[in-house]
Amino acid sequence: MMWLDDSGLLWHRLDHGVSVRVEHASGIREAVEHVSKGAPVRAVVDISGVQFADRAARDAMASVLDDSNEVATAIIVDSSISRAMGTLFLKLSRPKRPTRLFIGEREAATWVAGVPIAA
Repeated sequence: MMWLDDSGLLWHRLDHGVSVRVEHASGIREAVEHVSKGAPVRAVVDISGVQFADRAARDAMASVLDDSNEVATAIIVDSSISRAMGTLFLKLSRPKRPTRLFIGEREAATWVAGVPIAA
């Protein structure tokens, strides 16, 4: 599920139990660009229900979104599995855009909303 809220933040909630694969990366990038109509966007991504994402999938996500209109990403984690995946994503895939992990939606939205969109 992906939507823009009234403040212009893009929210993306992955389905509970999903396994993220390499082939999902380009589709997610296209969805981000479609929902945001190509404008620079700050995103809140809830991966708390994700069951698995291997290194290739994490690297593909970092790569395609680094080249997209997504300028900052707050990742919501709330389980040991999602926290481990988020930590691996940050440490090993090293996204170029500002990216941080959060436990709650409010903290995630507040941080990402404060990241400036470069001119």
